[in-house]
Amino acid sequence: MVVTVRDVLGDALFSTASPCVEVAVGDLDESVRWVFTNEREDVASFLAGGELLVVEGRSLVADGREPRLGAYVKSLVKAGVAALVVELVEEVTDLPAGLMSAARDEGLTVIGLHRRIPFVDICQNVNTMIVRGQMRMQMQVDVMSTSLRAELAQTSDVRSIADVIARLFDESVAIFDMDGLEVARVGQHVGDDAGGNAVLALSDQIRPLGALEISQRNTTFDEPMRRRIGQIVSPVLALYLDGGARVGMVAHLVAGPADGVHVTSMEAREGHAMLEALGFAAASVYMPFGMRLKSVAGAMPAICAMIEAFESHEGYESVCLLEGDLLIGFFAAKDSGGDVVRFSGHCLKALDQASADDRIYTVHSHAALDTISLVDAFGALRTMLNLRGDSDGNDENPYGTLACTDATLLERMQDVERTDDAVRMVVTQTVGYELLHNSTLIDTLCACFDNLDNKTGACEQLGIQRQTLYNRLDKVTQIVGISSSDKMSWSMLLLGAKLVQSQRNRMPSATVALV
Repeated sequence: MVVTVRDVLGDALFSTASPCVEVAVGDLDESVRWVFTNEREDVASFLAGGELLVVEGRSLVADGREPRLGAYVKSLVKAGVAALVVELVEEVTDLPAGLMSAARDEGLTVIGLHRRIPFVDICQNVNTMIVRGQMRMQMQVDVMSTSLRAELAQTSDVRSIADVIARLFDESVAIFDMDGLEVARVGQHVGDDAGGNAVLALSDQIRPLGALEISQRNTTFDEPMRRRIGQIVSPVLALYLDGGARVGMVAHLVAGPADGVHVTSMEAREGHAMLEALGFAAASVYMPFGMRLKSVAGAMPAICAMIEAFESHEGYESVCLLEGDLLIGFFAAKDSGGDVVRFSGHCLKALDQASADDRIYTVHSHAALDTISLVDAFGALRTMLNLRGDSDGNDENPYGTLACTDATLLERMQDVERTDDAVRMVVTQTVGYELLHNSTLIDTLCACFDNLDNKTGACEQLGIQRQTLYNRLDKVTQIVGISSSDKMSWSMLLLGAKLVQSQRNRMPSATVALV
């Protein structure tokens, strides 16, 4: 049982404090991880998320804090508090206007207590409720685990595994392998109301095995139960789902760099060898992409249609791997004929076709002409796809949309602690490996940056003719697959080039450090 803000409001002891929801823009069904009381202005630095924070109203106006209440609210929202509870008795009986305004703007639920009860009683009572709920939940998971293990011990194939799960939970079940192919289905409802299904990732600790999708008509599968089911079912399914060496190589490539940003020399060599083993020659060009699926069963028809349409072009192939609700992979042309823009256009058309489905959220990177750019792109894709949703299972993915990794680049850069690491990330995900080493093209892009992309000003700064500038920019487009008509990505590319130049001017060896 998960205790929510709404549950706390309905608690008998809490009700004696005459609680009133003063600001209700937040979610009253937000889960409460713990109740905590601390009136320090910098309390957010002590929070882990999900807390119900209890404070006295007079503490909010003490020591001239009122002008800083907006920043206080922002810090609480950033820390992920479930709600702020304020005692409004005696000296302060109304919320400060600044706090109410900031709470509405930032989406923070604020509850006022209009009768005094000891904070220790609130903390003890609600925290006991939370612990009891967790213990009950754990007991339910343990009972389920024992029954599931016993039943699975009698299975002999994937279909019988699906039968066991469907019978135990009285739900419809579908199992998909790592290529996204449906290998078993029991029941008629796994495709109905697909947004309400539970999608579990299956893996054998080395590589992904695919996905298990279960309807939730009779049972709600919270995150702990989903994890436990996945842990129990995966080893059994691993006996029957084996993609061989090919799946292992694809899994290694789409995992991205170990640091999530840029491959090491060893990773680049391993990735190149795997691409060759998969049949992709040095002339290949790639378009990495990832998809979050609200329902694998519901989304697969659109994905299959996308792949079929893309591969109808001669020399075009697709490589994908299913990891629970994540489908990640790349489009490839073994010989693009040097026309990267044309290839990118075909890729984006195919992805746009699939992303029209409201069960699919699609993110793509830029065209990659080498192993380093390809593997780096998977790091960016995974980071962006993981920005949405949270550990409590709240799904905030903008399904039915297509986005580029550039859309969140600056946001992701702010989350990097060290400045040099942030610069390295931007350069890696915009300029890329090949363009990084072409100082002429970098200087050309920087001239465009300096002149707000005015071509006349860039030509004057570089001392070149306009046709020479266009020839250089065309070469940039062929390398990275971005043209100046793509305003957002082009702006990020110019920024990346400027960072490369600034590093190079600051320290001659700095460019080497970015590789």
